[in-house]
Amino acid sequence: MSLQLKRLVSALVAAGAAVVLAAGPAAAFAPPYDPEPYGPYAQPVDASVPKRGCTTTLSNPKVTTGSIPAIQVIYAWHDGGGNNYATHVQNIAKIVDRMDWSLDESTNYDQHLNLSCRTGYDTSTYAGYAQALVVPEKIENGVIGGETPVGVITADLTAAGYDTSNRRYIVFEDFDGTATASYDPVSGLGAATVDGWASGSMLHELVHLGHPNYVDHSKVTETPNVLSYPELMSNPYYDWLLDHNFNTYYDPSETGATFYTSNYPDTRKVNVAAWPYFTTPTCCDVGYSNDLLTAQERTIEADSPSATPSGFSVSGGGWMQVTPSGPDSSTSARYYDGRRSLTMNVQSHANGFVSVTRKPAVTAGQRYKFWAWLTTATSGNVRLRLSWYNSSGTLLSTSDSSLYGLTSSWAEYSVSAIAPANATSVQLSVMSPSGQTFAYRLDALQLNHCNNGKTTDGCRLPG
Repeated sequence: MSLQLKRLVSALVAAGAAVVLAAGPAAAFAPPYDPEPYGPYAQPVDASVPKRGCTTTLSNPKVTTGSIPAIQVIYAWHDGGGNNYATHVQNIAKIVDRMDWSLDESTNYDQHLNLSCRTGYDTSTYAGYAQALVVPEKIENGVIGGETPVGVITADLTAAGYDTSNRRYIVFEDFDGTATASYDPVSGLGAATVDGWASGSMLHELVHLGHPNYVDHSKVTETPNVLSYPELMSNPYYDWLLDHNFNTYYDPSETGATFYTSNYPDTRKVNVAAWPYFTTPTCCDVGYSNDLLTAQERTIEADSPSATPSGFSVSGGGWMQVTPSGPDSSTSARYYDGRRSLTMNVQSHANGFVSVTRKPAVTAGQRYKFWAWLTTATSGNVRLRLSWYNSSGTLLSTSDSSLYGLTSSWAEYSVSAIAPANATSVQLSVMSPSGQTFAYRLDALQLNHCNNGKTTDGCRLPG
């Protein structure tokens, strides 16, 4: 079955449709290239994608003793389609370079893939670099005329000597295989495979290997579909960006922070940005997303349900708590951690404010944007507010959003403004006007410094 057909079937099944596939003669394996992901921002043309180069170079890629942890790129073939390495090697290298570009452009931190190459090639030319980077491997037990299981591929890699625990293998299958990630905790062998070649697909599968016990799918979009860009690790369909809200499990600005890898009651936590197969993040290489909050201020994940949220304060009419345990759909903007959001219980006697206690530093004359996801079980109105302070801690002015009417569906709201003269810091607040009694939930906060130089206002796109 072609990758495109597999995806169509998966989408129909997810939508509740009954899918029946008629048997027929096996078709020849289609060309392996999938479209490159196109959102949420346009990618550069091939010629503009920088060549990453080799992080470590070995005479024998199967012997990695003393080498740093790195990613080994493999072109896999079998007798069903033959060895087309010469045809595809430079295209595979370009896909890997796109993966590296995506990682680097996802934030304002300079971060790249650690790539393992082999000696014997002139890497000053692209052809030589591609051959040093991409190693061909025959899959002896590949299924001719059918789908080759990932276990066959990983068994062949192990038998061939690609079995070291300080490597993660990305395998481009030149046959009908499976897009997946496979990790053996006993041997330490981790392999990401795709039979539809594109940077989004392969980066998605690679990031699955970013936890010793396998990183789960990121359940962070309200309604996954091609008309909205989910804020998750690279999506194999249309989104190349790694978590532009930094609220799943990738945050290069705070590598000590960790995020839940799956729904409650799973307790595994990880931050893929600290993965040794990626370079150490270095500020500041401006990419598409630049956030100024800490992980706790964005995700409320450090506190237990029903506790007082760390890093937040309340004034006026209302009181707050970490949302009590309950169904995923009611406790998080991202059906991902399944249990971490803030509940503000609004009281009618005064305007109510829930605020991020810390005031991040800002630069006067530059634009900032405050984002937050909100929902309520009933109804109620709120505004988002930016409060600007000078170096003496004196309030200079405030910038308010429109009055938003919350609904029972999670939605992202924002307010954007230019920091006024003499402003050195800003406080983020959600304000509920007096005269109301209701409860709302707050999650996935973000403060953008709108300086990416790539979008109209310098901020990331909504969503």
